[in-house]
Amino acid sequence: MINVHTDLIEEAVYNLCIRANTLYDNHLYNTLLSMYEQSSDSDKKNKLLNILKNIKLASDTNRPLCQDTGQVIIFLELGQNLLIHGILLKDAINNAVKRAYIDNYYRKSVVENSLFNRTNTNTNTPVIIYTDIIEGDSININLLIKGAGSENYSTLKMFKPTASKEEIFEFIKQSVITAGEKSCPPLVLGLGIGSTMDGASVLSKKAFFNNMTQDDQVFSNSLKDYLNASGQEILDVKLCSAATHIACLPVALTINCHSTRHAGCVIKNSKIIFDEIKKDYKAIEDKDCHCRRVDTDNIEAIRSLQAGEKILLSGVIYTARDAAHKKISEFYKNNSNFPFSLKDKIIFYAGPCPAAQNEVIGPVGPTTSARMDTYCDLLYSNGLLATIGKGERSNEVLDSIKKYKGKYLTAQGGISCLLAKCVKEAEVVAFEELGTEAVRKLVVKDFPLTVEI
Repeated sequence: MINVHTDLIEEAVYNLCIRANTLYDNHLYNTLLSMYEQSSDSDKKNKLLNILKNIKLASDTNRPLCQDTGQVIIFLELGQNLLIHGILLKDAINNAVKRAYIDNYYRKSVVENSLFNRTNTNTNTPVIIYTDIIEGDSININLLIKGAGSENYSTLKMFKPTASKEEIFEFIKQSVITAGEKSCPPLVLGLGIGSTMDGASVLSKKAFFNNMTQDDQVFSNSLKDYLNASGQEILDVKLCSAATHIACLPVALTINCHSTRHAGCVIKNSKIIFDEIKKDYKAIEDKDCHCRRVDTDNIEAIRSLQAGEKILLSGVIYTARDAAHKKISEFYKNNSNFPFSLKDKIIFYAGPCPAAQNEVIGPVGPTTSARMDTYCDLLYSNGLLATIGKGERSNEVLDSIKKYKGKYLTAQGGISCLLAKCVKEAEVVAFEELGTEAVRKLVVKDFPLTVEI
């Protein structure tokens, strides 16, 4: 019987958090690089360039690839010939994640309870842990960082057991279309087919680091080709299939942005052996940016912007996302005014990572705009000039923005390290208790945006 102390497991999980948040998968990087080099579409090429630059910057600075440092999911395989001693295993894992997120200034995004107490735990715990018993005396740990922008568009369908491959492909295509720009394409898809309703969902997460069977690989390649041929931007498809009931065919789809943040290791003979991730990220020269420079003080210039324009914005903007919008709305209801003036202001839907030493702000990027649609009419009707986010908005919101002569601008998702470099000043101006969701006043310089309306 081999003895393993939970201190060793805690050390492994701590370092996996760092590796998963800051280092990019080598296979996916090479795929992105190939897509960039082969693309003749200037807009697509620029987006891919930004992603590649962000990957290198995150690695060079040891800062997270995305401001949404996600919910931590761990797949733990324990050899049955092990004896684990020390503190409770799940406590060691949660301690590791808590320390990693505090020590490294990662964003904490987990709330106490989904329904009854949405107060941030400020530790990014509890961790979601799936445990399996395997032969031998080793421990396999695979850690996945799952952001919410793409997770919110993950889905599941219970097919009839006689369903065709074409039916499954069409379901996945429609799910990807629904996710759109809100999930930061090009996408990586995790597919779980089999087990039960809940089991298929777990398989779809496990797929990101599971070694596919030959049948799984053929199915995945076929699906990827089908989706890309239909106009979707799919970087990779991973499948984990399993046994199921004779009357069932569960299909779970986990949608992930281009940044599938996962890392793994094996603990054997009291040693931690991490999966290899080569930091072979190229320095790619900037292309000339033919963008219109606009200052936030120039209201007429902003109102004159046309859909499709690429701009570099400089001046003052404010961050506010879900919880802040709810509080702003409640403040208005109770006081008939706002906690700060909205007249000709611009709100950026964002929740940054905490700033590390010598940083103005931590990695920061747009969150999904559609979640703030409920509040748009109230804010635009009271003088808000523009919002910045990512993804499509409802027709009702677009009509409201036009009605009040406002603007909707989008920032590219998944390039939070690059965007943070554009922020020259940052201060909390309202709802400090909300942490990452507090309202911040930012001074930005040449912040790259696209005009949507």
